[in-house]
Amino acid sequence: MIVPHPRTAIRKKAVELLMGNTGVGASVYASRVAPFIVNDWDNQLPAISVYTMGEAGEIHTAAPREYRRTVQLAVEIQGEADEALDDVLDEIARQVELILLRDDTLGGTASDLRYSQTQMVLSEQGKTVIGACRIIFDADYLDEQPGPDFNETLDDLATVHTDYSLAGEQDDPADRASTHLTGLNQ
Repeated sequence: MIVPHPRTAIRKKAVELLMGNTGVGASVYASRVAPFIVNDWDNQLPAISVYTMGEAGEIHTAAPREYRRTVQLAVEIQGEADEALDDVLDEIARQVELILLRDDTLGGTASDLRYSQTQMVLSEQGKTVIGACRIIFDADYLDEQPGPDFNETLDDLATVHTDYSLAGEQDDPADRASTHLTGLNQ
């Protein structure tokens, strides 16, 4: 069984925390396109799209290999472009920030969640002009490679045989050490 990517868990947890707890009600989607593929989507505004953007990583532990990764979690609030747009976006943005930063591990899916930046945009979607407030959080998590399911793909270790010589100086095999272990998987 393939373990889902940690980004998926982070995204889904953010949606779970926001669902029904902001001014958009249940219009919270774990996708950057979901709000725009339904008929009459512009009648469902305001809405929130939760998605991930760029990600960076560095080695946290050399062996077994574990990466400390930081993914940008974007929470984009879309609203109809009218004279109340900025106030609506700001109000919902504040709700989002308070909800997500209250649980800075997103239910254990991340080791840390930090506010990074906010971007305000205005765009045309067909006949409708919408405004958006994209709040970007940095979510850190540890990722073991190969993953925990890797061991399931290996055969059981049954026998180990080693021969070794100190710095290769023992020409006579009788002077070399040898180990032979069997029955390890019983």
